[in-house]
Amino acid sequence: MTGPAAREFDAAKWSEGGPRVLLTDCWLQNSGDALIAIAMDRIVRQAVPGAQVVHAAYGVGQVGARYPGLTVVPPVDELVGTRWAPGTDEGTDFVRDADVVVSQGGGFLRAGYRPWSRIDALERVAQLGPRVALMGQTLGVFDVAFARRSLRNVLTSAVSVVVRDAPSRDSAIELGADPAAVLLGSDFALTLASDPTIADDLTAQDVPADRLPPATDAVGLVLADHEVPGENPDRRSVADLLLRSVLAASDRDVVVWSSSQGVPGDADDDVVAQRAVERLPARDRRRVRVVEGHLDGYDLLRWSTAFSSLVSMRFHPAVLAAAAGIPAVLVMSDGKTSFFDGSAMARRVVRRQDAATLDAAVRLAVPAPERSTGEALLGPVLARADVNRASLTELVASVG
Repeated sequence: MTGPAAREFDAAKWSEGGPRVLLTDCWLQNSGDALIAIAMDRIVRQAVPGAQVVHAAYGVGQVGARYPGLTVVPPVDELVGTRWAPGTDEGTDFVRDADVVVSQGGGFLRAGYRPWSRIDALERVAQLGPRVALMGQTLGVFDVAFARRSLRNVLTSAVSVVVRDAPSRDSAIELGADPAAVLLGSDFALTLASDPTIADDLTAQDVPADRLPPATDAVGLVLADHEVPGENPDRRSVADLLLRSVLAASDRDVVVWSSSQGVPGDADDDVVAQRAVERLPARDRRRVRVVEGHLDGYDLLRWSTAFSSLVSMRFHPAVLAAAAGIPAVLVMSDGKTSFFDGSAMARRVVRRQDAATLDAAVRLAVPAPERSTGEALLGPVLARADVNRASLTELVASVG
């Protein structure tokens, strides 16, 4: 590994010093996942300034150049291999030499995503010797025998398990985790909401004008066609209905963007957005702008908080908007929305996705109500981000 800009694993060893922290399971093409990686990287370095932090991430070839501050290697399932594909001796040695391997938060650990190679790889990592932790996870219910067995082995050997919603805590315990060891946290992206230094990083970036949010009083709309566990399979029809609902709710222009776009085949919400616009009458098409290209994790922070009204079919834009006091609406029937339980934002999650329900939901955000606060909208969900920060800080300090 030759430094932060390295994009390929070259079989080099860890440098001297430590602790050696390997963060894994980031899907960089999704800027929500990337933002989680950024947040965790910052927490580790703040906890132990001399720590070595490496990300075993997916999508490095596609968008890795957007993150020159992250040191990256291929995903762990490529390094150590799985029952379906071999790893490499160099990759296995590299993982073995880590002091701790942390599977970063997100929603991938659910059967609907078929995360079999990731689960198998995590079990192999646990067998290699580094401490293993799962942090900020949404963890689903599994009935596939090998996945249950492997997850049980991972969870029972993990030195820390932090989930971001109550059903995930139940799943972890059902799979064999010690109930006393499973902490209810939040999403790691929310740790940036209380980190004032991130604003300095954003200001320092030289960002092209076409990636900056508009200064106009437009409505922000995040459309998606990604199928997720428990979701309406016809997401494109929902996108069409939602766009029409937003246009009908006010005479303001609409800016359509997504936290997962600009990477064909992996993150292409912009395609479904453009098709939804093309199906509009000409008079309405003139009011809509579809943002082109990929928006990275840093862009996600800017765009999620740039609009006084935000309606989203993606999780992280709604979470970040709410943390900024913007009364956003999240159109999603995915079970991970239990993340918002106990907060005012829970009443702004739209699980039924027929035209009448969408029309009523949009009017919660468009026209824009008075801006609130993150504490008022997210309450305990926002407060639990302190659990994430404290748990990761304690873990890294313990191996330092």
